[in-house]
Amino acid sequence: MCGIVAAINFDRTAVDSRRLAAMRDMLHHRGPDDEGLYVDGPVGLGHRRLSIIDLSESGHQPMSNEDGSVRVVFNGEIYNYLELTQALKAKGHRFSSTSDTEVILHQYEEEGEDCVNRFNGMFSFVLWDRRRRRLFAARDRMGIKPLYYYLSPTKLILASEIKAILEDPDVPRALDPQALADYMFCGRALKGKTMFRNIREVEPGHWLSVDLETGRPVIRKYWQQHYNYDRSRSDEAVKEELLYRLDESVKIHCRSDAALGSHLSGGLDSSTVAALAARHREGLKTFSIRFTEQGFLDETHFAKDVARHVGAEYCEGEPNPMDMANRLPYLLWHMDVPMASQGGFAYFTASQLAQRHVKVSLTGHGGDELFAGYPAQFQASFGHADMFARQNYSQRVAKAPIERSLLKSLLGPGMVGLCKSVKEQLFTPERTLQDIWIKLHCNQWPKGNPVFQTDFMKGLDGYTPADDYNKPFQETDTDQVLDQCLYHDLVTYLPSLLHLEDRVSMALSIESRVPLLDYRIAEFLATVPPEQKVRGLVPKHLLRQVASELLPKEVWNRKDKCNFPVPDNFWMSREMKEFTESVLIAPESRQRGIFKPETLKQACHYGNLTWPLVNVELWFKIFIDRDPNWTDRIALHTTAQAGSGR
Repeated sequence: MCGIVAAINFDRTAVDSRRLAAMRDMLHHRGPDDEGLYVDGPVGLGHRRLSIIDLSESGHQPMSNEDGSVRVVFNGEIYNYLELTQALKAKGHRFSSTSDTEVILHQYEEEGEDCVNRFNGMFSFVLWDRRRRRLFAARDRMGIKPLYYYLSPTKLILASEIKAILEDPDVPRALDPQALADYMFCGRALKGKTMFRNIREVEPGHWLSVDLETGRPVIRKYWQQHYNYDRSRSDEAVKEELLYRLDESVKIHCRSDAALGSHLSGGLDSSTVAALAARHREGLKTFSIRFTEQGFLDETHFAKDVARHVGAEYCEGEPNPMDMANRLPYLLWHMDVPMASQGGFAYFTASQLAQRHVKVSLTGHGGDELFAGYPAQFQASFGHADMFARQNYSQRVAKAPIERSLLKSLLGPGMVGLCKSVKEQLFTPERTLQDIWIKLHCNQWPKGNPVFQTDFMKGLDGYTPADDYNKPFQETDTDQVLDQCLYHDLVTYLPSLLHLEDRVSMALSIESRVPLLDYRIAEFLATVPPEQKVRGLVPKHLLRQVASELLPKEVWNRKDKCNFPVPDNFWMSREMKEFTESVLIAPESRQRGIFKPETLKQACHYGNLTWPLVNVELWFKIFIDRDPNWTDRIALHTTAQAGSGR
């Protein structure tokens, strides 16, 4: 897990090593253990290292092959590096380290751009092929590790985070209005856009290649989920195969020369991962958080039961409202973009706890997207989500707010709010799956959204995010509605969660791993028909069957799992009220020409729009205005974090 930057000047001028080093060092939090820089005329590579595999100097980057003709900077892990190393050595390749980074070099020598098909891991890397005068970059299939780029007629810059690219003074800091419209519609920018007009992301499962001679990047998609159902297997056979694949994934995700633990919420996904990790890692430590102010959000008794059952050590942390007010600007700076959900705050608290004990932590992200754990998936597929609503949530959540959009649903405390929302949103028949899905997940289209000022709407020139948002439904090669919905969540919603997970963990210089998102598990599940995934319309039925062999019944059979929300009273606290007002009713916020002043004023009182508007306005203050009232606070927090970290 590291931070990478790369630059190539198409006008053949030499890369400024001081400028490249400044971009690299904006990523210090991603790699405080080591730093490296390589400049070859118009090409430069920079690296910040968080040492996980091969802690010695031989793992230093940028790393080169034997003759120095190929160099690479790499962020992430290649989990099958031991197997690949053995195969490459059999073909005559010589290794000078035990690092997974070196596998990328030799596999590229062997197969060129097709090397990415061999890698099982979370990765983004940039490779300079000196002989071909070509820069080659790639991102893992699920988009676990980030990679962004800025392209102009004279240069291309790539980096793990947008803030590193912005260190180049030639890169403009300008809003992409369409990206903002996307965010207010569905919680994230779509189709590779970012909030910055001239900066885009390399999308999951894609690679980018550019020749110095032409200066024209080529982008290709190298991985796509395909569905080919095998209905000849019994439920027991499917369960056993899945258990084997999950165990194998967790096993290789436990490969680390640094201390490793596991996040543990007490829910099915993280509990299953922790149970399997305890098989392969002695003395496993688990990390949980609890909110004492609202008891129905406290799941630590489940987490404690799991830790006790699998023989792991239980560790617990507790956030408070003052933490949220102090940390939100700092978190947003790390995110580079407005956050889709408040889960980042809770996840930061859990990761901060983990940082005190380990350098690597496993999580359960991806379970709902792969195994069908969201009410909307059932509503769209089967016409109702009663399987969630009848699961006795009434005593845990009282007077839950009923919200309409994805953003609002994320604010709702628990599944009962989601289930009621699902039912009430579909009060009129819809014509297509796309119509239903948008109504379940999204806010109003920009054209009809009353929060926007007239001039901002004119600037959008009729743009609507709907086409890009619906694109995953057109990409799938299955006619099964449930899998169409799962695929949409996998490629549209999950990247937001993975973005959050990456930034929060990297803010604390720890590596977060997601073994449920091993692409081999996703490909196996694409052969399992929906009726076996959710037999009896039980959410995550297949994963529950596997977990029944690993966990206490009160955990694998839970019917009261919440999201990862922040209690309402955090927002109603004095600290957060003062913070929200300082962000939303500042003169520059009212005069920005995007949101109506009355909307900003209303959002000061905790409600549906508070979270997205606070995020957008705070993003402007930090990245566009560069307001010292906020940037100085972030710098102090960053310095304090660096002093308390490794």
